[in-house]
Amino acid sequence: MDGIVLLKEDHKTVEKLFKQLEKAGDGAHAEKRKIADQVIEELTTHTWIEEKIFYPAAREADPDTKDDVLESVEEHHVVLWMLSELKDLDP
Repeated sequence: MDGIVLLKEDHKTVEKLFKQLEKAGDGAHAEKRKIADQVIEELTTHTWIEEKIFYPAAREADPDTKDDVLESVEEHHVVLWMLSELKDLDP
């Protein structure tokens, strides 16, 4: 599968999970926890793929992307920190 297609599919998957989370009722604690855990897993995997595969390839293909890649990596560090915080919160 094409890497960009895979990353776009990941975005769609996470959007669907957020919609499921919004639709879950107030008493659906277990369902919300399961969905939240899926979101955490999906986003963690997604950021890893981008940082280890996509960003290095982008930098190699066009060295002018260096600043954009570095900014994206910084944003990922914030996202991963937030995800680690979400694991312990009530969904």
